[in-house]
Amino acid sequence: MKGFLLLLSFMTRIPMPKIDYDEEKLGKSMKLFPLVGVVIGFILLFFSIVFSYVLSNLSFSAFLPIIILVVILTDLISTGALHLDGLADTFDGIFSYRSKHKMLEIMKDSRLGSNGALALILYFLIKFVLLYSLLMEDQGETVFAVLTYPVVARLCSVISCASAPYARGSGMGKTFVDNTKTSGVVIATLITVVYSGAVLFYMMGSQFNYFLPLDLFMKSFGVNLLIIAILGLFAFSFSKLIERKIGGITGDTLGALLEISSLVYLFLIIVVPTFFL
Repeated sequence: MKGFLLLLSFMTRIPMPKIDYDEEKLGKSMKLFPLVGVVIGFILLFFSIVFSYVLSNLSFSAFLPIIILVVILTDLISTGALHLDGLADTFDGIFSYRSKHKMLEIMKDSRLGSNGALALILYFLIKFVLLYSLLMEDQGETVFAVLTYPVVARLCSVISCASAPYARGSGMGKTFVDNTKTSGVVIATLITVVYSGAVLFYMMGSQFNYFLPLDLFMKSFGVNLLIIAILGLFAFSFSKLIERKIGGITGDTLGALLEISSLVYLFLIIVVPTFFL
């Protein structure tokens, strides 16, 4: 429990009681990172519901972009832009096309470069478009996506920690990489699958007054498992690519993977079901 609270205080800006720092417990708690995503998902849903009532007198065309901004800003504030900083630093370093050592130096530099700025602009633009498309297509699917994308994206970070060594001798992410093993990935995957399945069952059940046809649920659950599997493969491939570029992963690349994975997940939520459902 202490490890999870440490992880929650380290990875978010949610007010927490003061906890004594324990690096080993923090590192070993990485397998619970999807649970941090569960907390963030419900925070996103809570503020979405609040603002839905506040904006209920607006037309749908006016309501839509504002509620999307609420989701994006709530996510940003909840994490303190920690992972977005990693996204910008990773793009600055990797797309400098320098030596491994120089890339790592650039990624450690706190200044924002042109590649990092471009990555952030594209990130917010793509996220807005994907959420807009989801809302236009299916509002129920959007609620499911908002509750689950923070969880699946954090599973990808756990997979990355177990897939490649740490690129530096020390650093913010080293304790997570050193203490995350295959067993941790299994636990994180089980948390993600069980949680996403429970959310899916609840949401589909509410549509059918809980007389949910089993075959329909199993088909939808299977599609969701496929999406999670694709994201897992993406996380592994991303980690190996980064390892080839700079000799391993860093805290910055973990943050970059998390944010990119959230976009890929939202895209797959829109596209993959069209082939099966």
